Amino acid sequence: MIKFKVICINDKARPDGIPSSKWIKESEVYTVTHVTKLMIQGGKLGFKLAEVNIDDCFPYQYFDASRFALLGSPGAQWAENVLDRILEESIEENAEVN
Repeated sequence: MIKFKVICINDKARPDGIPSSKWIKESEVYTVTHVTKLMIQGGKLGFKLAEVNIDDCFPYQYFDASRFALLGSPGAQWAENVLDRILEESIEENAEVN
C-alpha cells in the first residue's frame, strides 16, 4: 500500500462514537495508511491514518476521505487517479488475504 499525506479540511460534525481525543483537526497533516470503500456510507472512500487510531470506535473505523485534501497534487484528476490506484491495490491485497 502506498502511503501518502493529506491535510484535514473539515473537522466539523464529529460523530458521537469517536472521542475528541481521537478526532482529526483542521489544517493538520496526516499520513494515509489504508484506503477502502465505505459500503455502509454508499461507497464513499475512507482513510485510515497513521497518526490517529480509531479501531476501537466501532462502527467508525475509517475517516471519510472528503474531510481531507491531498498534499502535493497538481490537480483533481491526479488525485482521482492516485486514489483509484490505491483502492485497486487495497482490493488486490484483501483478495490475497482471503
